[in-house]
Order: sequence, then C-alpha cells, then structure tokens
Amino acid sequence: MRFLIGIAILLVIGVLACGCTSQSPATTTPATVTPAPANLPATLSDSHPNTTLSLDPCVIVVSVRTEDADKMELDFANLSGGYVAATVFYTTGPFAGSVAFQAPQKDTYQLNVSGSGRWTADIAPLVTTNPLKTPVNLSGSGTQVTPVFYLERGEYFFERNETGLASPYYFLGFGNGTPLMDANNTYIQPDFGALSPHPFTFITIPESGIYFLNVLGRNNPGSWAVTIEPVPKIPYLGPGPARLPAGVTLTRNVTP
Repeated sequence: MRFLIGIAILLVIGVLACGCTSQSPATTTPATVTPAPANLPATLSDSHPNTTLSLDPCVIVVSVRTEDADKMELDFANLSGGYVAATVFYTTGPFAGSVAFQAPQKDTYQLNVSGSGRWTADIAPLVTTNPLKTPVNLSGSGTQVTPVFYLERGEYFFERNETGLASPYYFLGFGNGTPLMDANNTYIQPDFGALSPHPFTFITIPESGIYFLNVLGRNNPGSWAVTIEPVPKIPYLGPGPARLPAGVTLTRNVTP
C-alpha cells in the first residue's frame, strides 16, 4: 500500500511537470543497500535503444545526454511480470541528466529508452560509498539523481533556492530506491506543491541510513540547489527561578 500511494503521487506530479514517473508496488527493506550488479555499466543510444539486464535488488542510474531539444522516455520492467517503472521528460536544448530505477528483486529486466532526437545513455549502479554528511548541499540542472548522503533519524530542514514553477520536483528515497513517504504514507517527502512560494519545508527521517534525491525538472536544463540540515534541538531550560515570599528581597554585599 505504501508503494501504491507513492506511485500514484509520482504519476500525477510527473504529468504536471510535462513528464511522468510511475512504478508498481515492490517489497524491499528500506535499510538494505546491495552490491553493484556484475553486468553494469552498459551504454545505449538512439541507434541501440534497449537492453536486457540480469539484476539482484539494486538501484540503477541512467545518465542521458541529448544533442538538441528532445522528448525522452525511459521504461523499465521485469520480464517475469508485475513490475513496471517509467519516466518522461522534455529538454529545451543540449542536456545531460539522469534518472534512477529500482530493481526490487532478483530478476531479468528490460530497459527501453526512446527520444525524438540524437541521444546516448550510460547505465550504472547507484554509488552508495562515501556518502555526503550534513549539512548536505546539492545542486544541478534539471532532471538528475544526486550523490547519496547519510542522515540520522530525526527532523530536517529541506531548503531550495527556486520556488513556484521555477523549481523542479524533489523526491527523497532510501538508498535501495524505496520512496521516503511522509508519516501518513500520502506523499513522497518533501512536498512543496506545484505553485508553492515557500523556500523550505520540514522532512522526517524515520531511520538512520543512506538516502538520495531524485529531481524531476520542469526545465531541462534548469539550475537548482537545495540544502538539507538538521533542525536544531531546543535545550532544556529547567523550571525557571523560584519566587520569593512577599516582602522578601535579595541583597548583595559589596566590598568598598
């Protein structure tokens, strides 16, 4: 149910952003990060647009480069059936970006990439070594998968430099590709909304571990930057000073 709700949200948001991202339910443990598959990296192009991959549970990153304005569609599915994921985004000129896909179980998968112009795509596992530490400062251009970072369990500020329609959509995920839902499993964190003017929001990290950020750009290319940092803990101030009985005052001896 957790995945199904997240997928519906991603699909709606992706369409609003002149693209789409959807994926079927999968059962994985958020804290699990698996080794890189042996049959990667691989390369695709407009003359060789698809490949078959034998994968253990993992996250793959497809890095796409276009020469001109383009419509890019990426489809990822297991051959045994039951799992499909897709992303569509549009570029306004030469562009280099990336998209992440989760392989939720050991299986054989088919990746198909199509574009309206000339393009190439490199496929590699998500690198989970040497994660960034807080405060996490990330920046890029358009649709992109960020480097991984380590977050302790707790509350965080998620601050962005672009707001409203100038901002891409941001989707946090565990290191194994599972979307990071809010406490009610209604949306993938953070959630600004399409027209939100707010420069920051709060996110809740339910367990310490490796995370990464999927960025779905409305504009490709289009610069963006975000910072993730812990919410400061308010120190315990104690009960405060005791009240003196009526008519009683404190005196201080001063030596001349």
